[in-house]
This record gives sequence, C-alpha cells and structure tokens, in this order.
Amino acid sequence: MDENLLALIYLTAIGVFFFLVIFVTRMGKLPEEAGIEMLYEEHCSATWKFLKGVLLAGGVVPSRVSFYEEFFVVSLIKQTKIDYKEVSTMAYKSDWFSKSIIINFDNGSSLVLKPKNVKIIQSIIKDRRKREE
Repeated sequence: MDENLLALIYLTAIGVFFFLVIFVTRMGKLPEEAGIEMLYEEHCSATWKFLKGVLLAGGVVPSRVSFYEEFFVVSLIKQTKIDYKEVSTMAYKSDWFSKSIIINFDNGSSLVLKPKNVKIIQSIIKDRRKREE
C-alpha cells in the first residue's frame, strides 16, 4: 500500500477520534445536573485561560454552558462544574464583532464566554454571587 495513502488514513482516523471526543462527549451531563432545574443554557464560544493568559482549551467550537441555582457547568473538551463562590470578578468586553464575558477565578484562571445573550448570563452570575456573600 502507498505510504501517502496510509498517512492519509492515519490522519483521518485521528481527526475522527478528536471530533468524537470534542463533539460527542461534551453533549452529556454531569451526575450533579440530574434532577435539578436549569436556569439557563446556551451553546457559545468559550476559552479557558490560566495565569498570564496562556490558552489551555477552547476557541470557536460551540460549548455548552448551563446555569443552575448553586453552580454552572462549562462543557469544552471535558465538563467542568463551577460553584459561583469560586468566581472572583466578572467583566464585560465588546469588540467590533463580538461581546464577551470574562469570568475570573480565585486561582488565577479565567473563562471567556462569547454568548448570544450577555445580559442573562451576567445577571445570573451577579445574583448568585450576591447570595453566596
């Protein structure tokens, strides 16, 4: 068999694997989400940044962000449950083409969301953080 064809098959298999991991595994829900009422859910671009802005995961791939009474869940490559008390600050940023919410955490990391409905997400996080204090 031709080496170029074998390389193409190999790269296609890797691409399909990552497609399945990214798109299929993030569609499920965490056990903590079962049986409780969801406040709001949106599929939007999300990016995790750690320390001085080093990109870890995210980008233009739509991610599921689900808000509940006590916590919210961000589903990028893996699903992450975040308590509202972990949020230290939140900022709004508007560019020419998009609006972003930057959620900073106590550990130095931040989450950048580019949702369709910025106001709902801002109000949910602000309201839940006030309840925690």
